[in-house]
Amino acid sequence: KVALVLTDLEMPEMDGFTLTRNIKSDGRFQGVPVIMHSSLSSEANKAMGKAVGVDGYVAKFDAEILADTLRPLLER
Repeated sequence: KVALVLTDLEMPEMDGFTLTRNIKSDGRFQGVPVIMHSSLSSEANKAMGKAVGVDGYVAKFDAEILADTLRPLLER
């Protein structure tokens, strides 16, 4: 069982926006939260993340904020 997906925005084969869009449109992953963790933390990138369905957008690298974002999702 997949508890959540943690992805970066910039990746070699597919960007995180496309990955999130694909996950959110695939019924097999219904209810699986997607968290984007990226050094690209402008408001435009956050808005695009929200538009494709990310459940959280965390700027790199603040370990405490990342943990606070992931913990409640993993405790479900």
